[in-house]
Amino acid sequence: MPLSIHGPGFHASGPVGRGTPPDQNAGGWVPPRNNGPPGKAPSRGEQNDYSQNFVDTGMRPQNFIRELELTNVVEDYPKLRELIQKKDEIVAKSASPPMYMKCNLQEFELSPEFFGTKFDVILVDPPWEEYVHRAPGVADHMEYWTFEEIINLKIEAIADTPSFIFLWVGDGVGLKQGRLCLKKWGFRRCEDICWVKTNKSNATPGLRHDSHTLFQHSKEHCLMGIKGTVRRSTDGHIIHANIDTDVIIAEEPPYGSTQKPEDMYRVIEHFSLGRRRLELFGEDHNIRSGWLTAGKGLSSSNFNAEAYIRNFADKDGKVWQGGGGRNPPPEAPHLVVTTPDIEALRPKSPMKNQQQSISISLTAANSSNGRPASANPSTPAPWAS
Repeated sequence: MPLSIHGPGFHASGPVGRGTPPDQNAGGWVPPRNNGPPGKAPSRGEQNDYSQNFVDTGMRPQNFIRELELTNVVEDYPKLRELIQKKDEIVAKSASPPMYMKCNLQEFELSPEFFGTKFDVILVDPPWEEYVHRAPGVADHMEYWTFEEIINLKIEAIADTPSFIFLWVGDGVGLKQGRLCLKKWGFRRCEDICWVKTNKSNATPGLRHDSHTLFQHSKEHCLMGIKGTVRRSTDGHIIHANIDTDVIIAEEPPYGSTQKPEDMYRVIEHFSLGRRRLELFGEDHNIRSGWLTAGKGLSSSNFNAEAYIRNFADKDGKVWQGGGGRNPPPEAPHLVVTTPDIEALRPKSPMKNQQQSISISLTAANSSNGRPASANPSTPAPWAS
């Protein structure tokens, strides 16, 4: 007899918020209240208990978050929808042909001389030991790297200035080790992107026990680091900030697989306008226009350094390289060229006079409320001031 995906008494239409009358729930039908006046919290029996449902069925609570597809998320925000469409268009139009190189990164030395250039974006998904622990029986023979092997990658040699790194670190000790890697490679951590994993297609009622964790892990982290300095107010030709969020909700791959969500590429390509993008530890499914993919898991190679750098060279055949505290100019050929429409639509930092007026308003408001005003009510991040 097939298992039901919902536990006894569970309503997939979504929970009623505490103190929310049933007629205010937009999620569909909910059981009528029968044990108290409106406005009071429902009894334990009337609440949707997503944790108990997970124990009964294996369906994670995040499976019931609705409208996760990007087209649904932006449907009610026409300006954001238009911005994303136009961003996707210029990214696709400016993308270099996909290139890939089968190599053993334990033996291959990363160097700008080999690639012919340094990179604006580096995406790294190392085979952490955690990946073996979380899939016993399937991943027992999976090859993994030690922390020392990962941190000794010569990432600093191929990262231009400015540049960005995105490092997948799992959900355990890799969070601390990943920060050490960023520091050694010359990056400052500036964001932590969280992948919340759904399991709609492979839920199992029996809990998976990992002796290295205390809870049932259902997320992974990708640490983002910056080398150099970029400012939202002056470097809009290098970065477009605040287009995406730092949370990705996507389906978990099959048991034992370490494949990551494709949405990660969208986040990177929307943010960084640098076109020299490298992915390390890639496999065939990672091959993508606009990217150079390198890793042992690839089945073949097509990389040619001369052909690759022609995608980013100026009229004299030279590829821009940072240094000396300077950032590339807007006309640098390795950058995605933005458009007036995108500039009008994308979020921007307020001008200095606007920031001053906001500060004055906040000071006046705090004074009228009898509270001391903060000397700096809004301190921007050092990488995006």
